[in-house]
Amino acid sequence: MDNAQISQYLEERLGGRPVKAAVFTTYTFDPAFFELEVVPLLLPENSSFSIDERVKQFQVRESLREAELPIDVFYDQNIFRIQGESSPGMEYGCHGVSEGNRAFHPKLSFLLVGNGAGESDSLLISAGSNNLTKAGWWDNIECQHWEEIGQQNGDGEFLQVLKQDLEYLKGKQIVQSGNGAVSEIQRFLANCVADPEAPPVHYFGLSSTTRFLDFLSAETSQLKKPVELEIISPFFADDSRNNLHEAFQDLGVSNVRLLLPRDDKQEALCNIDYLAHIDRLENVSWSDWVKTTSDPLGVGKEPHRELHAKIFNFIGADRAFTFVGSVNFTYKALNENVEAGFLVATDPESLLETISDDLPEVSQRSFEPAPGEIDGEEQGIMPQISLTFDWLTKTLSGRVGSESPIEIDLIGPDGVDSTAVKGWPLGNCLSNYTGDTEALEKALANGSLILVSGRVCDSGELIAPHRVLLQQTHWSHKPQPELATLSPQQILAIYAGMSPERRQLLLTDARVKRLFELGERGETSLIEEAPLENEFFSEYAELFHAFRMLRRDLSNEQSTPKKQDYYLTGTGVDSLPTLVGRAAAALEPAQESDQQLHPVSAYLLLLSAKEVYRSAEFAGRPYVTEQLEFIETLLQQIRESKLIKLSSEREADRDRFFDWFEAQFLQQYRIERAEGSA
Repeated sequence: MDNAQISQYLEERLGGRPVKAAVFTTYTFDPAFFELEVVPLLLPENSSFSIDERVKQFQVRESLREAELPIDVFYDQNIFRIQGESSPGMEYGCHGVSEGNRAFHPKLSFLLVGNGAGESDSLLISAGSNNLTKAGWWDNIECQHWEEIGQQNGDGEFLQVLKQDLEYLKGKQIVQSGNGAVSEIQRFLANCVADPEAPPVHYFGLSSTTRFLDFLSAETSQLKKPVELEIISPFFADDSRNNLHEAFQDLGVSNVRLLLPRDDKQEALCNIDYLAHIDRLENVSWSDWVKTTSDPLGVGKEPHRELHAKIFNFIGADRAFTFVGSVNFTYKALNENVEAGFLVATDPESLLETISDDLPEVSQRSFEPAPGEIDGEEQGIMPQISLTFDWLTKTLSGRVGSESPIEIDLIGPDGVDSTAVKGWPLGNCLSNYTGDTEALEKALANGSLILVSGRVCDSGELIAPHRVLLQQTHWSHKPQPELATLSPQQILAIYAGMSPERRQLLLTDARVKRLFELGERGETSLIEEAPLENEFFSEYAELFHAFRMLRRDLSNEQSTPKKQDYYLTGTGVDSLPTLVGRAAAALEPAQESDQQLHPVSAYLLLLSAKEVYRSAEFAGRPYVTEQLEFIETLLQQIRESKLIKLSSEREADRDRFFDWFEAQFLQQYRIERAEGSA
């Protein structure tokens, strides 16, 4: 715990090692910050991104898709639908968790990392106070503790709790995927072998059935008396009758010091009644940081850093135990909320010192309710509704986390007049919507937040209109109207084997040009990349080579179904349907342009694409048949039109010529060695 940012600790822990799967839990969640500032830390080390947020998001989205890095984020659904402002702009798992009146409040990271050739993977686990927000990762005073386990050196009890935690998280997913981050980490844990000699790891996890105070008691009871307790927490009780500190005195603590949080004016961030109540008690006192702690934290300096760390520091006569995690000094946190953290053996050093002067004035700032203490009644009835939309299959699915069935409407960004789905019945088992999803697709064009209203079927009670973060999958098939277009030459150059770095530069340049076209360039500078040769099609062998390389790339053992779907039927700027669309445009009456394909080039391109789609290894992929039918329609249009001029003798038998040419083009030949040849 010092002036460094959480993101710096993450980079240090990774040490350049590749991330293979990542799972995060958080109370408050800011998708925009997560995507721009956290996801890039998980991608390959050679990734370099623009400082312009619009360009950077596009770059990160492309890099994440190419890396196929599975990421799952679990957040408190109740607080998100009240405070959530941004929604995902790229594909990763977003899972809202509702535990009724209990807050889902843990801040955990599970990172599966590789250790190089010949070395088994490791799992990095962190617990702390930091939410997935800018404040949590960059600005606040936060705390965090990391542990690392391999497949051979783990503490058996710790491994068992981790397995239970991942199973708990898996049960909170609406979209179950065997290739998701949770499943990847579960497979790693299943192959871990406990080491009887491994030092114990005292971990309070998501699935812990032991009360937090009982968890603490099991270890802190070993401390030599007298025991002092230092509590660092931004949240406290809000009344003068609360004696929550007595629960710790029952653990054998003789003296309690509470850190008094302050605002940028050095005024106390505490309810005035509770401030006075603690001040009157024996063996409980308000405290400030000791200087050796406050200086590294930058306390009292500009810019002001809000306290958000949660620490319970038990100091015995000979040693200390420090709990670092998400638990605040409130009844809900100690007894009901879903929390997590580590209890770590430390040196018996004080972090706090009792305030000997008069207590400061109480801040005039209005205090936020502590996690788990938000009044849900004022919000109306808001059951836990989980929704997902699959862009590949155009399937909307959902369920409600209650026994009572409901009926809901989904409303787009334009209000009631833009109702996308009406009268959809949902139960507590996942079911699919059977109506038209076209209106919903338009509503999801620029985000994942959807307004939900409806009624409870059994009672007729109305569901208060509220926003739900709808999980979107198969983003490779989601239309991206804001993206720039590449010329057919550029797309074919990518197919021909352009390096990932060169491809990224090409796509970035196209994105920047698109911002210029829209008049939204901001501070972005346009950097002209060296153009591809205009004579790319002067030798048709280059076109055939590009398609041959594409087919080989999609057919090799390293090619995944996600990559195949992206190029075969996706909506990406360099997907095959996009290139086919450019060929189709060449068949329409239009003004000549630099990117306009010659009809002969369009014809050969379509034949090459047809050859790829006819490949047996792609026959089972979704929508390949539809793409073949569309290409056949375009080819028939070329045959019947006069776009391709033939010689006079061939023009007389046009249909026969095209039949012969296409049969020869699509014929599979095999080279055989002649007898007696060397």
